[in-house]
Amino acid sequence: MGLERVTVGRNAFLFLLMGLLSSGYAQKEFVALFMENFSPDSGAYLILYLTTYDKAAVVNVSVSDPHFYQTVSIERNSTIPVTLDSQYMIYRNQISSKVVKVTSDADLSVFAFNTLNYTVDAGLVLPVEDLGTEYYIFTPGPGSYNQFAVANGASTTASVNITFTGSVDFDGQSYHPGDTFSVFLQPQQAIHFQTFSELTGTKVVSSTPVAVFSGNKCHYGPTTKCDFIFEQLEPVQNWGTSFVLFPLANNSKDIIDIVAALPDTIVNVNQTEYSLQPGSHVNFFLEKSAIVTASQPVMVSYLFQDRTYPGEYDPFLVIVPPIQLSRKYYKFVTEAFYDNYITIVSKATSDTGFYLDNKPLDQYMFTTNEINGFRSWEVSLGKVDGQHEVYHRYSAFIIYVYGLEVRVSYGYSMGQETKYPDEPVGPPVLNCLPHGGEFYLPLSLVTKAKLSVSDVHLEEPTCQGTLEGNFVVINVPFNRCGSKVLNEDEKIVHVNTVYGTVPGTEVHRIEIPLRCEMATNETFGFSFLPQVTDVVSQGQYLISLKLYQSEAFTDPITTFPYEVDLHGWLYVEFEVQSDDEGFQIFVENCKASPSLENTQENYNVIQQGCPVDSTLQMYQVPSPRMQRFSLHVFKFYNFGQVYLSCNIIVCRNETTPNRCTQGCLTGRHKREVYNSKVHLGSARLSQGPVVFQSGGEPLQNSQTPHTVPSSVLVAVIAVIAMLSGMALVIQKHYYKRKGRTDLENSL
Repeated sequence: MGLERVTVGRNAFLFLLMGLLSSGYAQKEFVALFMENFSPDSGAYLILYLTTYDKAAVVNVSVSDPHFYQTVSIERNSTIPVTLDSQYMIYRNQISSKVVKVTSDADLSVFAFNTLNYTVDAGLVLPVEDLGTEYYIFTPGPGSYNQFAVANGASTTASVNITFTGSVDFDGQSYHPGDTFSVFLQPQQAIHFQTFSELTGTKVVSSTPVAVFSGNKCHYGPTTKCDFIFEQLEPVQNWGTSFVLFPLANNSKDIIDIVAALPDTIVNVNQTEYSLQPGSHVNFFLEKSAIVTASQPVMVSYLFQDRTYPGEYDPFLVIVPPIQLSRKYYKFVTEAFYDNYITIVSKATSDTGFYLDNKPLDQYMFTTNEINGFRSWEVSLGKVDGQHEVYHRYSAFIIYVYGLEVRVSYGYSMGQETKYPDEPVGPPVLNCLPHGGEFYLPLSLVTKAKLSVSDVHLEEPTCQGTLEGNFVVINVPFNRCGSKVLNEDEKIVHVNTVYGTVPGTEVHRIEIPLRCEMATNETFGFSFLPQVTDVVSQGQYLISLKLYQSEAFTDPITTFPYEVDLHGWLYVEFEVQSDDEGFQIFVENCKASPSLENTQENYNVIQQGCPVDSTLQMYQVPSPRMQRFSLHVFKFYNFGQVYLSCNIIVCRNETTPNRCTQGCLTGRHKREVYNSKVHLGSARLSQGPVVFQSGGEPLQNSQTPHTVPSSVLVAVIAVIAMLSGMALVIQKHYYKRKGRTDLENSL
């Protein structure tokens, strides 16, 4: 991320110190249920993990009948388990008083692990504030023990009406699809239904908010004989319209089910449309990543299938959180018996900025995936126990937490709950990005100044902040809102000021100068990886590298490895991307080598902006911020790979003449360039692998790269861009020392 400079006035610091912590939403009451797991005398048990945040808590856990009451004191940022044995399990189509009620005097999260030898599942328990009065049931298909339960955690009687989509027997009476069942549930009572019929689409309507749990007592998967799965369902009021789906653990046969609540709901799955009516649903195998959008709110469930090889584990069930409810901060719980994983889904462009247990994400082993601007990071945690936290200061995300072990697994998701303790609030943060700056001002600072969000603005008062969680976010364009460009020693600086102004006056209670700096004498190195790394951020701009299939440059290569033969062509495009349109780009040098370390055997393709390879062809481009070229594919004799390294110059339009406008240089002009005192920054990109198809004849000319038949060795071409910049914007992430002194003096 680099360094960042923010200068904050003394009064602003005082306000900040007075208000760093916020109370957050109340998450102090929960309703849980011990769903039937195999049989009541099977030795199953329910573990409730009670997790605190920035305050210690005194928590009461109770069941009416059989009587259970336990009080636990939990330190801040700690987790304590409470275990209930199988006598508190609800089962066999009955009404019972086995609702588990959790109350706390401070914010809390509750995680439920329903466990039996070789069968387990887990779920996040929703706070009472997130419960509703209308639900639709999801169960994972016919031929097994589908079940659901409705629990009343309120202090008043709940009138519940249930309209079935399958056949159910209850209290000696049979109910069929379309029949309605009515019942009154007293406080801490629950009703349970179990059947071999599929119950997906069954409607539950209650007079007061209730909790609804669904799953299967003994699910039969592709190779599973009997596995317990469960999940707490979301009320219709919390459903969403946009979802991003990534296969977990590289599975290709997991089942996605989408349920509608309103008439004529149009659902789009990767451009395939479905029309759904209330209670109707559609399901499909998740063979690859998918985008789901709906014209009206829907519920999306994810049934993780079992697998026997490689690895052996069982199914679990999660509800897919809608993108609209994603957040920047989560706490979660794992158990050490399992190989634990977390999958993060976000629009963040890289893993930079994510912190897991206070360590950057790149310190963990993970795999990535991408679809339509959304990315996933599947992170391996290993066999670890207890609570964890994951956060990103700027980008919201959702997570899936799951553990895999021989013949057993669990999983749950987070991001679907609307009430959640606030993420930790830190100091003001300035992030310099290609589209401009983003400034995060703690809401507590604004509140302590007796101002509202609409009172926070830039130099131009119309450029106001917006509320996101605990922060007021101010977008700082580089070309408007009063932003100015300053030229300093070897720097170009974009500046603006954030004000908190008393309405109707010229009195500023908050005044924070902002600076995004371009340094011309800093070098950045990005190590090569044999995978797609096609965008690199250099503070206030991005450099992208794309490979295309043809000279039309309309068909980008997105799936690797990509096969070409020795008679084929490679089409390359570089582009600088920024809202500041004052940039140009120029490919100055490109050379090929058989390895990154090999400095002896090089073959020049472009030198000082001049084509050297006779097959190289430049193309017209729609913008000076872009450059395209193609070249004939080749191989080095006795080497199985080719690395094409390109030096890219980024210039500013107003600095003419500059290297970008000089073009191809030879002789004396070369010396002028080499004698330049400008020290250029650099970065590195990669695309690939590109593999050769079989065939091809060797070249014997020692002055050109040699080819050999591809049957000798599969070859990989990695295209690497060494990016150099003149007057580049490099983002800063440090506090001005004077500002820190002011803070220290104010204590």
